[in-house]
Amino acid sequence: MDIFNFEVDNNSIEPLYEQIYHHIDKLISDNILKPGDKLPSESELESQFDVSRITIRRAVQELVYENKVKRIAGKGSFVLSKKVEPLPALTSFSENMIAQGYHPSYSNSKINLVFPPPDVTKFLNVSKNDKVLNIKRLMLADELPMSFQDSYLPGFIFYKNPNIFVPELMNKISLYKILELEFGINLFKAEERVDASKATKEEAQLLKIDTNDSLLVVERIAFDDEDKPVEYVKMIYPSKRYRYKVKLYRSDKNNLSG
Repeated sequence: MDIFNFEVDNNSIEPLYEQIYHHIDKLISDNILKPGDKLPSESELESQFDVSRITIRRAVQELVYENKVKRIAGKGSFVLSKKVEPLPALTSFSENMIAQGYHPSYSNSKINLVFPPPDVTKFLNVSKNDKVLNIKRLMLADELPMSFQDSYLPGFIFYKNPNIFVPELMNKISLYKILELEFGINLFKAEERVDASKATKEEAQLLKIDTNDSLLVVERIAFDDEDKPVEYVKMIYPSKRYRYKVKLYRSDKNNLSG
């Protein structure tokens, strides 16, 4: 069965390019067209759908705009892997991945008590002489490296139960779950900042990408229900696998000035 065997409706109010776009988009959403699959050429699609080249080009361009398809000069158009997006709430990595149908896991956990860098003293409101807990680990979705996490927490959390903070456990469980279930720390809110960067050689090796590939860098300060900072974390994501999404609402126009 030809998956592109689809007849456009010339009498529909929906533009022809949108009908073709929606058909191909559904093939991608239903995983009939899988990441890496090559689309037929523009001439082949033109013949298949019996429409103009301009219509085909516009339909494919819409898919390119939405990062569902990538055009490679001289080779054609290819289906891209779906990018992971953060949930619109304060969630852990594992909660975010599970909600989107991925299996989360962790590896390469390194746990140390260290003197805090200057920015960490400010974010966690600790003295430069107070040791803090530093956790570095690789976070995976369906065994694919999705992010590298570099977290700092007040040292008192470590001293409450040092036996928890060992690689064997940290490679298995969400940090937020540990804080809530083992220490009774209720995370309430967070502040985040997003930047862009290029992958170093070390980061590229960890994330299984190329050196100088684009990265999203997310810095977060998480607070408990008493408004005390509990964690400062820096997470780096390959931009080819992750995109940052924010939902915004316009204020009451009557309250706006200027």
